[in-house]
Amino acid sequence: MIRMIFIGILMMQSLLAQELNIAVAANVSYAIEELKSAFLKTHPDTQIRIILGSSGKLAAQIEHGAPFGLFMAANMAYPQSLHDKGMALNPPRLYARGGLALFSTKEQNLSKGLQLLTESSIQTIAIANPKTAPYGKAAVEALKK
Repeated sequence: MIRMIFIGILMMQSLLAQELNIAVAANVSYAIEELKSAFLKTHPDTQIRIILGSSGKLAAQIEHGAPFGLFMAANMAYPQSLHDKGMALNPPRLYARGGLALFSTKEQNLSKGLQLLTESSIQTIAIANPKTAPYGKAAVEALKK
């Protein structure tokens, strides 16, 4: 199971300035607008700027001084590394859990789980790039087991 985490608590300085820069892993982009809307209901005067990117690239920007008040990463290693280097106010915290899923454009008996992938009717499978995506890495681990 993949764990998506975030680092930091909304920095007081950002809230006082009424502006908040949030670094968000691209694979969280589907949910960030809804989260932003919910936050703005209780903090309507806050200007929120969302910066989307890969967790690794966003972490590198933070290391080089990017002014983010919140970092929502897809891989615990990046925010943990920033915290270990003293670049975060708080330790990383889990904010969501994800899981792998099988799906097909053709009708399949998905109750077979990964065993389904050994059948001759399955010609091709696709997974996220395991070098850059936590779900891709988890998919490779699941396939190896």
